[in-house]
This record gives sequence, structure tokens and C-alpha cells, in this order.
Amino acid sequence: MQIYSYSIPESDFYHTSIPIYNKDNQVISILKKNRHRFLTQLFHMLLRYGMPYCYNAFSIDNHPIYKIDCIFTGVRYTLYSCSTMDKVSITQNRVQLIEKVQSFMLNGDVYQFEKDYTSSGTLTLNGEKIAVIRNLDNTNTNLTNRIDIEAINDDIASLIAIMYQTFV
Repeated sequence: MQIYSYSIPESDFYHTSIPIYNKDNQVISILKKNRHRFLTQLFHMLLRYGMPYCYNAFSIDNHPIYKIDCIFTGVRYTLYSCSTMDKVSITQNRVQLIEKVQSFMLNGDVYQFEKDYTSSGTLTLNGEKIAVIRNLDNTNTNLTNRIDIEAINDDIASLIAIMYQTFV
């Protein structure tokens, strides 16, 4: 598997671009937040820590790769694969008390993303592990959160990054 990384700044606004780097320190894709819809935006402003965002992955020449969208945070997530022009729904199943697995089918293959209590996530394709993601900073004292990815290719690294960021 190949090594990738990115950092989430403490003041991460919806217009912030977050580059994903490969082991040679070259940008392979860029993460961006989706804007909340009107009702979600109202709840976001009322809550102290706000509502989680959905994320997009863009190529370095600003073409969309993947996009996750939902009606309201936590309700009916949809994944858009811009390379294949597929739109698939993401189903969530509880596997532990607070842990969930997100599943979706893309091009006839079953993908599953599971994030655990250690702030690590695993992406599997038809039951085979294709990517792992870890938060290297377990404390909130840093100005950034460093995220480390091991994935089979650039496309999968972008996919696991938006899954990890969306499903906090």
C-alpha cells in the first residue's frame, strides 16, 4: 500500500482547501467541505460545536472525483463518483454501541467503511482491506490534526479521506 497524508487546520471553514499528499510530498487531490443546506445551517449556527459537514474530493486541476451529500446531517447520505458518473446511497449499520459501518455499491463492488473508537478507519472492497486511515494527533492541543492514509492508489486515498471526514 502507498502512504498519503493531510492536515486539518483548527480553523477549517467550508471554503478551506485541504491538500492530500503522497509520500513524495506531491498533492494528489484536494478535500473541500460542502456547504450546509438551509435547515442544517440554522442548526449549525445554534450548536456550540456545529454540525458535521459532508466532503468533496477534487483532482489537482479542480475536477471533482468524489462527493458525499446528505439531506440533513446523519440522514440519507449519497456518494457521487464523478469518474464513473455513479450516484449511490450509503447505508449505515451499527456494529458496536457507538460504532457504525457505512456500506455502498460502486460498479458492482461492495465497499465498507468502518471508523473505530481509536480514530482509525478501514475501507474494504468485497471484504478485502484496501485502505486504512489514522488520526495521528489524539489531543486537541495542536493547531492541526495530522491524518495518515495507507491506500492501494490515489483514487482510494481520496475516497477514504472524504468518508473519514464526513462520518466523524
